Amino acid sequence: MDSVDTRVIRERDYQNGRVVEETRKTQGKYYAAINKGSYFEKALARLSRSADILEYGCGHLPILFTVADICRSATAIDISDMAIDSSARQADDLGLQNVRFQTMNAERMTFPDASFDLVFGRGIIHHLDTERSFSEISRVLRPGGVALFWEPLGHNLALNFYRRLTPGARTPDEHPLVRGDFKIAQRYFSQLGLSFHGLTSVLSVPWRDTGFGDTVLSMTETLDRGLFRVPGVKWQAWHCLMEMKKAGNDTRLR
Repeated sequence: MDSVDTRVIRERDYQNGRVVEETRKTQGKYYAAINKGSYFEKALARLSRSADILEYGCGHLPILFTVADICRSATAIDISDMAIDSSARQADDLGLQNVRFQTMNAERMTFPDASFDLVFGRGIIHHLDTERSFSEISRVLRPGGVALFWEPLGHNLALNFYRRLTPGARTPDEHPLVRGDFKIAQRYFSQLGLSFHGLTSVLSVPWRDTGFGDTVLSMTETLDRGLFRVPGVKWQAWHCLMEMKKAGNDTRLR
């Protein structure tokens, strides 16, 4: 068994464990500081309309359910067979007819080339080999197709210190993205759009359940937008929204 197979098995076992018992509850409160991914969700809704979409690493709480009514077809994959079984049951309960779920290695997908208009995921690329992942995503995208991902960054020293203090909240193989990962992305996509989120906004967490929570979050988000204009500061953000386009014209039927 080679090192790639060993890593995939380790990831599968970890993700199966999350279906049984979520391992990141302690960290959950901090996601309020990045508006719980609402930037990602808005972009996903914009790009999903009338499209054939692929959720890349859906886990047991698929995001595709939020756009199933506006896309043409929705497919989801995950390395965790338990997550796929759980997601398929949820789809049945919701009566969704245009969705399908498959257990699959994201670095070695079995879909034909040019199968999807949109490939998306939240917090998945940093679990994978970046080169293999971007190569496969580009392969299954149609010309003009888009890859949309919401990922953590790995340059902030304070965040990295916290990560070292909480090793049980992540797998030994995952790595928050760094600048070199984005250089890899540029080899597979003709356009790479990035927006950065979560710096001083993390300080809003203690107020999130108070009457001042929304105000503090809004103020710190405004401050972050100003700070991100300073050269180099954006790479200190917690998360990044990536919108990457494959070369060619959009082939979707209008």
